[in-house]
Parts: sequence; C-alpha cells; structure tokens
Amino acid sequence: MVARLKAGASILDLGCCFGQDLRHMAADGAPTEKMYSSDIIPEFWDISYDLYRDAGHMKARFIPADVLDPASPLVELQGKLDILLANQVFHLFDWERQVEAGKNMVALSRLGTWLVGYQIGSSVGRAVPVRTTTGGEAGGAGSKTKFFHTPETWREMWRQVQRETGTEWEVESSLRPLKEWGLEDEDSAWMGPAARGFEFIVRRVDDYDLNGKD
Repeated sequence: MVARLKAGASILDLGCCFGQDLRHMAADGAPTEKMYSSDIIPEFWDISYDLYRDAGHMKARFIPADVLDPASPLVELQGKLDILLANQVFHLFDWERQVEAGKNMVALSRLGTWLVGYQIGSSVGRAVPVRTTTGGEAGGAGSKTKFFHTPETWREMWRQVQRETGTEWEVESSLRPLKEWGLEDEDSAWMGPAARGFEFIVRRVDDYDLNGKD
C-alpha cells in the first residue's frame, strides 16, 4: 500500500480510531496529503494529535461518519478513492449490516480500488451474540448478532454486494491463528475455539454484468 500511496494514490481509513494505521504508513514514507480518515466518534481523531504530537505535519483529513449511513459526509468521496482500509470494522455487524457497509464502501471506489483489512474470523462461519459491557445480550434497534467469516462466507457476502451494486471484485482472504497476531489463549478464550484472525484484500476489477456472472 505504501508504494501506491507514494505514487499518488488516495486512501480512506474507515473506523480509524486514533489513526494509528495511517500514521504507520506515514512513518514508512507515505505522503499524507491524500489520506482521509473517518470514525463515528470524532473525539478519537482530536485526541490523536495529542497522542502522536504531529498536528504540524499529519495532513490527513478527518470526516466524521457512520459507515452504515449511505448519506453520510463520505458521499463527497464517492468514486474518488484508490484504497479503502477497513481494519476491525465488518466483524462489528450482522450479515445484513455488513452487506450495507460493503455497498457504501463500493460507492466510494473506482476501477482498481483495493479494500484491505483484518478482523476476527472463524473456522466456521457463524453469527455470535453481541454482548454488553455487563455480559448480557444486546437489545434495541442495533445488531443483536455479529458475523464472523470464513473465506467461503466472505466470498459469498461479496457476491451479494456485487449483485446489488453492479460492480465486480476479486476477493482474497485467509485465516490466521490468533497467536500470530500476538494474542494468547487467555486473551481470546471469550471468542471460542473457532475464532481466528481474518485478513482480506478485495480489488475492484470491472463493471459488473447483472445478467451475467454472480
């Protein structure tokens, strides 16, 4: 990704929190003028300048937005981005909301765009209950479950996104033992034995033929 950014590509970090991933790329030599960041909690980005003490040279533009809102302020970037970074985003939602998030990301893309990220996956694709901080199951209007993917279910979900957006994407993903991410057994026990690290890259390759492939 850094090589693409050095060549002039633009990038949006979705769910950026403190912008640590963009700053890592900047430390590796990527220019920050074409970087964008977004989170539903804008205070994270404000705090990040104090954490990294880089207000004078971090040129990324922050846009507060909800990735599930198709009419969010991110609409100004529709069709303009070369790289979408979505670390630990999709696994926050159930299948239906993941599809909606994917469709909103597709709207930001153009031919050749990469969607890159990592999240919690599973050796068996499954919906798991969303837990509250007190250990109970979540209620209300939000997602009551979140979906942990395998490479197969991830590809299936992207087939649905493609059908509903009229675009075509190459989909690659893989599972990793959580220990490769630095998590010990006690750190991940709450996720269950099927939990894995899940890494993906999805590349937009062409306009999609609604009457052809699926």
